[in-house]
Amino acid sequence: MQLKTEHSWKHWLALVVILLSAVFMEAIMGFQYRFARQQLEAELERSTLMDLNTSALYIHEVLSNAEVAVRNEVVHAERQIHDRSYLNEIIRTMVANDRKNLDGAFLCFEPNFYPDKGQWYELYARQNGPSIEVIQIGSARHDYTSREFYRSAIEEGSSQWTDPYWDEDGAGAWVLTYAQPLSYQGRRIGVLGVDLTTTWINDVVNHYHPHPSSFCMVLTEDGKLIAAPSDTAVVTPTMLLKLVDMFNDSTVERTLVGKGRITRFTFLDDECGERGRVYYARKARSPYWQMLLVCYDSEVFGELDKLRGYMLLLAIIGLAILTVIVLLFLRASKKLQVSQLSQERIGAELHVANEIQQSMLPHHKLRLEDVDIYGRLVPAREVGGDLYDYFVRDEKLFFCIGDVSGKGAPAAMLMAVTHSLFRSASAHENNPARIMQALNEFSATNNEKNMFVTLFIGVLDLPTGLLRYANAGHDNPFFIHDKMVEMLDCDANLPVGVFTDSKFTLQKATIPAGSILFLYTDGLTEAKNAKHELFGLQRVEQVMNTCMAKALPPKQLIDTMTDSMHAFVQKAEQSDDLTMLAIHYSPSRFVSTLTQTLTLKNDVHEVRRFSDFIKDVTEKLHIEPTLAGQLRLAIEEAVVNVIDYAYPLGTEGEIDILVQSDGQILRVIISDRGVAFDPTTKEKADTSLSAEDRQIGGLGILLVRELMDTINYERTDGKNILTLIKKIA
Repeated sequence: MQLKTEHSWKHWLALVVILLSAVFMEAIMGFQYRFARQQLEAELERSTLMDLNTSALYIHEVLSNAEVAVRNEVVHAERQIHDRSYLNEIIRTMVANDRKNLDGAFLCFEPNFYPDKGQWYELYARQNGPSIEVIQIGSARHDYTSREFYRSAIEEGSSQWTDPYWDEDGAGAWVLTYAQPLSYQGRRIGVLGVDLTTTWINDVVNHYHPHPSSFCMVLTEDGKLIAAPSDTAVVTPTMLLKLVDMFNDSTVERTLVGKGRITRFTFLDDECGERGRVYYARKARSPYWQMLLVCYDSEVFGELDKLRGYMLLLAIIGLAILTVIVLLFLRASKKLQVSQLSQERIGAELHVANEIQQSMLPHHKLRLEDVDIYGRLVPAREVGGDLYDYFVRDEKLFFCIGDVSGKGAPAAMLMAVTHSLFRSASAHENNPARIMQALNEFSATNNEKNMFVTLFIGVLDLPTGLLRYANAGHDNPFFIHDKMVEMLDCDANLPVGVFTDSKFTLQKATIPAGSILFLYTDGLTEAKNAKHELFGLQRVEQVMNTCMAKALPPKQLIDTMTDSMHAFVQKAEQSDDLTMLAIHYSPSRFVSTLTQTLTLKNDVHEVRRFSDFIKDVTEKLHIEPTLAGQLRLAIEEAVVNVIDYAYPLGTEGEIDILVQSDGQILRVIISDRGVAFDPTTKEKADTSLSAEDRQIGGLGILLVRELMDTINYERTDGKNILTLIKKIA
């Protein structure tokens, strides 16, 4: 009776556990879904801000070029106001110089200014196939004196872009007009201006869609529509009107996104019954247009919702299978030994811990154009205290190897913390000594167990082979170069975690092409055979010489070292964790098919020369317009930053620019002899602040990082060398 009661109690307990597991799994899936949705929203907001800002910058560049063209020609027109053939040539030349963006240029005058031309006289230049025609379109039907651009220029003397309007006699399209007044003998006698159709604005903002049904709109500062997709399959006129009205409705609830850089509000599309969201940002410079991006939730989160459904179905199936298994197990089993359960649980936990620890390490092998890396960690127990890591950032190889004092779970926990700290500290820092200092300050604080880590950290600049490193009580690495094997010179600093005020020296070495660095923990040199003899440094060096003679790559080198160590210890039990890391530096030669150089003074007026220079480069390489614009924007931002801040105020200096390309990538090297400054360690600017409050340089570096594939900085021979790389094919 007691056995039956106990068995029934176990049945109920199992069912309760399964029910709680189901609730817990649903809670986990709900949390995962919410987290994934937040990540999708954050990514959408980030990409939206970037796309809207990029489009706004391009639009501003086109408008600015048009404004400059008008301002430049006003002076010439005023000087030759009575030479009408010269006036014709002015507006013809303006259109010819910017056929891509300008749809027309015009000169219109006060009534009867030219008595022989009557009350309305407007010269209009426009493209007519391959040629440019100049016609007189002023008439009673085309009364330009009543237009907004003319009244503002003549009556107020102001120059600004108009709202969109239909120009039937001139461009024959919806246009935006910019005009400046013409003065003669102290009075305003006409205006000179240009027309741009709104079609190109729509092409700019809608060249890329994050989702099939998403689209962009542009509105004036007071909410009038400038550009929107004309395809009714994307958006209907009714929906456009609804979105414009909603945007202008001050009662619509809005949510600030990204510290106020863009704003979001939601809507319900009555035509298709879908819920959507609108992101909008204000153009940073005059004219202050509003840039809008419209997306539907079904497309943004559709795949995530499907995945959630599949996960729920799999969870139900899994719980059903688990229920059957538990019930069958309870019916078949009577009693399990507590010791057996305990051993199995501990063994499983240690096995999982070992898998987790191994998963924290990088892939065993990394093969890049400039470097070949292979690492191996063999713990003496299920988990150990050794670690190694490597990754490439900004054309620099960051790597480390370490050995935690002690063994087992405590050492493994400190190993995991050290590994995470290395990744975190080296994310925005290139100096291995400062990285080591950051690790030490954290590890030594509240270190009640007095545990420490011997650690070696290196940063190898892949283009130059310059190795910066810092050592914290670790074994000196071996260095194969120029047909010889030697140990890398390392200062004897204290291990990490001993004292909070420990100092770590920065050391440097130049790594020739073809060299190999071999790093290891004392589990190699202190491996013992049955006679308690150590493997030792001498045997390690002998194996290294053998590997050098055979020119073995990293994996074969570590395999050979492992086999030699096993042959020495034979059947003796491994007493310490064993970790080895081999790095073969073999920089690839860059074969340039295009090389151009330019030397600039630290004068902002030199930017025009540079703009022409980089435009000529992109045209020679036949880079497609969008990518060419991004390249010019990023490289010009970097060059302007050097012009502004490389040299102290009042000091003259030079900036050398070298552009190389092999047809696949574009490499730009900017060098100067100004003050040392590493832009790759610069924190990103807070773009929610005003330009006056923002820290100098941060926004430019953010833009360069977003638009270029790689940004690398080195200070060599008293020169700042900034290398920008972008894949162009």
